[in-house]
Amino acid sequence: MNNFKKSSEDKRSGDRFKLFLKGQYSCGQVSMKRECTVLDISISGACLKLSRDEDLTEGTLIYFEVLNREMKRIPLEARIVWSQNTGESVLIGSRFIQALDKDVFDSLA
Repeated sequence: MNNFKKSSEDKRSGDRFKLFLKGQYSCGQVSMKRECTVLDISISGACLKLSRDEDLTEGTLIYFEVLNREMKRIPLEARIVWSQNTGESVLIGSRFIQALDKDVFDSLA
């Protein structure tokens, strides 16, 4: 059973759950990894909080990884759907290239 709290303002077709996971991301397989925070997630996508100096556009591929409950790295690949500069950070909405398997999704709870 997961401990996620469903986002009340979410209008997406899949359930999206709020959480706070530290991770690392890169925008190319060879680029340097930087820290990020996963703010919410569903089986089809996630919202990430990045450094304020990032300038990412819609359609950009992003690679990121988080640790699950067993401290195993979960690599994820997504395409940026939207981005918003808040002044303090950049928020991005992403859609996974391949939807998460239910077991992988549940392991993040």
